[in-house]
Amino acid sequence: MAVAWETKPLECWGKLRELRRQFVTEMWTAKERGDLLMMGGTGPLHALPAGLGKFHFFGGLGPNFGRIMDDFPLLTKCIELSEQMGYGPDTCSTLRCTLGSMFLGEFDLNPRTGERLKADFLLENQVCQAQGKTAQLWHEYTGVPNFLIEMPPDMQRADYMISQMDEAIEFMQKSTGLEYNDEWLIEAVQNEWEVRVLWAELSMLQKATPAPLKQKNLFSFNTILWRGGRHRSESVDFLRLALAEVQDRVANKIAGFPNEKCRLFHEAAATWYKSPVLSYPERYGAVFIGSHQIFAGQGAFAIEDDGTWTVAPRLKDIDLKVKDRASALKALALLYLQYSPGTAGLLCLENRVEGRAKLAGDYQVNGVVINNDRGCRGTSVGNMESILALKKVGIPVISYEGNVTNPRELDANEYMRRLDSFLESLGLSPLYGESTNDTDDEGGGSGH
Repeated sequence: MAVAWETKPLECWGKLRELRRQFVTEMWTAKERGDLLMMGGTGPLHALPAGLGKFHFFGGLGPNFGRIMDDFPLLTKCIELSEQMGYGPDTCSTLRCTLGSMFLGEFDLNPRTGERLKADFLLENQVCQAQGKTAQLWHEYTGVPNFLIEMPPDMQRADYMISQMDEAIEFMQKSTGLEYNDEWLIEAVQNEWEVRVLWAELSMLQKATPAPLKQKNLFSFNTILWRGGRHRSESVDFLRLALAEVQDRVANKIAGFPNEKCRLFHEAAATWYKSPVLSYPERYGAVFIGSHQIFAGQGAFAIEDDGTWTVAPRLKDIDLKVKDRASALKALALLYLQYSPGTAGLLCLENRVEGRAKLAGDYQVNGVVINNDRGCRGTSVGNMESILALKKVGIPVISYEGNVTNPRELDANEYMRRLDSFLESLGLSPLYGESTNDTDDEGGGSGH
């Protein structure tokens, strides 16, 4: 079958895999070098702990989260055990998976050596209630000192956020016995700001036809930011490398998916375990190219009065000279409260609903698929309002019920049947014969 567009593998893929291995290895061997281990990190502010020296994430949701997602029997056992301990289906499914792995003794276990990791402290940034509860329970079950920063919704409350960051620095110094170096903080803030701008520039390139990347590629890029952190120079270097390659793909019309006939957004989280969610539409010539969640989660954007998203200015281009701790913390507050719509989208329902509809139009998508996630209320709140907003601007939309971490609550066959009907309503037909269940599986979510 002739393809619609030229395509080729990403040249930066090897570097991505190298960095992922590096960051994971550094985490497991941190104590051998005397480096710090930090629990938490699923939220923003990766630069904040950098003033203590080199640290490594204890995994956004535990060092074995990815391994557990790949092992269905173990994943199911973790969830069922947490439910038996009183954490039922009305709680965050990711929290249940994490707690279940603790109860099973899998959470901090190195499967190769049998040794257990011990975090030095826990620092989390609450943009949803489950993050706050998870941090509290981690502290109760592990005894690791913890500090929770409550993210305010806008710049009007920047002073509150800055005061919390000041308190967090005192907490980290007390917990580790280390002095805090403001020069290291400043360097990390500069890197984190640059990473977010680079991600926004990368996201903007997805407006091209054909789209140079699949949404799955963006999730893969996301993994080094979750595992390594936005504050690291390696993350800056990789995104610059990836951006240059994707710019070349746009200039030469190199597609992420060669059969692109239909452009889709997938809103709310996909699955972190293997499933056909993101790949299934490709049998119809349709491809997921992005979403409000994947663009906003890591990018820095300025929102114009008409709702249009533009790339935020670089740190050197704003009227703020970062020269000491006070100005560095002010820059972090500005980055997250003014230029990070992912934070505002979780805290302010109106921003998410309006942003989803505006982006879908600006990226010229032919349809939107929304996961009414039974396990993550934070990413699914506002879905019904989003459906109405998308229909109002004439963009076809369909929703399905799934669960980001609990495969028992995703009926893959039902999902594929719904997608069959939706894509056929857009005038598409299967490229590979009749629809079957033999589509490639993949993980997605937010990039663990």
